[in-house]
Amino acid sequence: MIFLEIVVIVLLFVVIFLAVKYIYLRASFEQRVKEWLEKEEDRIRKDAIERSARTLSGKTLEKLIPFLEKFPYDAHDLRWLGDPVDFIIFDGYSSEKSPKQIVFCEVKSGESKLSKVQNEIKELVEKKKVKWFEFRI
Repeated sequence: MIFLEIVVIVLLFVVIFLAVKYIYLRASFEQRVKEWLEKEEDRIRKDAIERSARTLSGKTLEKLIPFLEKFPYDAHDLRWLGDPVDFIIFDGYSSEKSPKQIVFCEVKSGESKLSKVQNEIKELVEKKKVKWFEFRI
């Protein structure tokens, strides 16, 4: 009987020790995460601001692309969407009032690639999965 009481007491101390150790480790981990966040907060904020500025300047510059000399379509034929595709071009509309073709145009620079959605739209256009829908009220 005494042996059983000793085992229970030892187990009780082990459980108490493990609980205290768990609380200590959790508090220590939370403190380290808090210190890391405080240390990295400025860098994270600066990075977010830089990314936002690049995105905004990119969106602004996209609107000027049709006025470049080497752009192959008349700027008056374009309609800017911005997302998920930058432009829809009604080729020939401004000069002849009769479009010859409709072109989906996405402007990219450098090494940037089409997004997943843009690739899906490109595939739909290439597979001629485009239709006309007229909604009357």
